[in-house]
Amino acid sequence: MPSRGSLYGIVAVFLALMIVSSSFALYYYGQNQQSSSQSQVYAMELSTALASYRSLSGSFNSSLSDYGQTLTLLSSAVAGLNTSSPAYANASLALASLWSSYQQLSISSGRRALTYSVHMLIDFGNGTRKWFNDTAVQPGWNGYVATLVLLKGNVKAVWYPEYGEHFVTGVDGVSSTSSTSWFFWDYSGNWTVASTGADGLQVHNGTSIAWTLCGYDASFNPTCSP
Repeated sequence: MPSRGSLYGIVAVFLALMIVSSSFALYYYGQNQQSSSQSQVYAMELSTALASYRSLSGSFNSSLSDYGQTLTLLSSAVAGLNTSSPAYANASLALASLWSSYQQLSISSGRRALTYSVHMLIDFGNGTRKWFNDTAVQPGWNGYVATLVLLKGNVKAVWYPEYGEHFVTGVDGVSSTSSTSWFFWDYSGNWTVASTGADGLQVHNGTSIAWTLCGYDASFNPTCSP
């Protein structure tokens, strides 16, 4: 039979174990409460972040749409200007810059804007040729606006509203002369002088156009081809 001292020792050990167990229980309970509280904070922060993201995403998409509308309006406005008009230089540069920004914005958003791929050749008539291959343009643009944007406004032309066309006298810094002129071409299996001016040709996906500077005969037919 255990002595009274032994019983006291067992009871003391038992009480100590109970105290230690309670301490661990309180510790883990506290840790659990703290973790739970932190989880709630994280959840609230995540909810706030998601709300902010949705708001920013909505604004971003709205901005992208506004960009598209502004491009359409600006291209329509520039399409009816003489290059000698005071508004031309700023408007044409703004159009080219806006188009570049619009493409970057649409790519970064993951919502690529619908564009057409156009090929344009410039033949300066002295052996120098410049290609713009697979260049993105906005649907609805005509050959003149596409040229204007690709050359960042570096086009000289006179607008004739009665015909709805520009008479182009300079392309990419090179002007026509008394014996040469800029001709606009369209490719449909082979190069042919466009039946309309650049303003009258609507570009589509895969459209190929060209500008050539060369002489002409008495009927104003070009003496060259792209």
